[in-house]
Amino acid sequence: MDSKDILLLKALYEEKNITHTAKRLFISQPAITDRLKRLETEFGTTLFIRQPRGIRFTSAGELVYQYCLRTETDYRQVRSTLSDLETHPGGTLAIGCSNVFAKYHMPRLLSQFQKACPEIQIHLQSGFTHNLYRDFLQGKFQVCIVRGDHNWTEERKFLWQDALCLFSRDPVDLEKLPEYPCIHYITDPLLQDVLDDWWYSHYREAPRTTIVTDAMDTAMKMMQQGLGFTLLSQSCGQDTPEIQPIPLTQRDGSPLMRKTWLYYRKDYRLVSSVKAFVEFMETQY
Repeated sequence: MDSKDILLLKALYEEKNITHTAKRLFISQPAITDRLKRLETEFGTTLFIRQPRGIRFTSAGELVYQYCLRTETDYRQVRSTLSDLETHPGGTLAIGCSNVFAKYHMPRLLSQFQKACPEIQIHLQSGFTHNLYRDFLQGKFQVCIVRGDHNWTEERKFLWQDALCLFSRDPVDLEKLPEYPCIHYITDPLLQDVLDDWWYSHYREAPRTTIVTDAMDTAMKMMQQGLGFTLLSQSCGQDTPEIQPIPLTQRDGSPLMRKTWLYYRKDYRLVSSVKAFVEFMETQY
């Protein structure tokens, strides 16, 4: 049974007459008769009782007719829901987001986005870039906000760039930086490579690491107590406005920057939640 059969059964139920149904649907009477026989064969039961002046539905026919009504109602609801997705997107949205961006940018962004799209259920996971990007490639996230350039062949949008800085409560002489105690924050391997390249392009000695932590907040609190310097993104200075960060510069004097990108797939428009989020982020950056 297909949509044409549903239309035929509705018309036949209302007309109770094959001739009138044929005129209404612009179909020949023999064609209607053939289709009715095919339906009875398909369901394996008698659906109609032929009478001299019309046709009457059997109990089985009534059951099939009620099914047709529900199917048509469901079809209209689906059409309505699909149309509504354009103005009221819904569903779920899985986001992978790097730690720094998640802490200093996402609270404001998600608050605004949820006000604009309250029907979308957001699932956010923060972490290190290399882990998040790997999970994104494997399909765990629908969008991924991570730092650094990746060999991605589909869609991406540049969001933000942050200077990498030295934070220290006490004054330091950059020429003698290896002599000062270092609070090492265990960061993303990709970012650590950038910091290592910067360090060894300026100094021959390794950092004098005295404290190692895997939490940005811990590194900053240790720094605030004068236990050493630490290297973090400039955004982290929002937690310590009394500390003036020192931007790191490359050998040519240019600032050492770290870019953040929004990565997503080229078919994003087919998922209303992803489409809404991408378009929202385009208004913010």
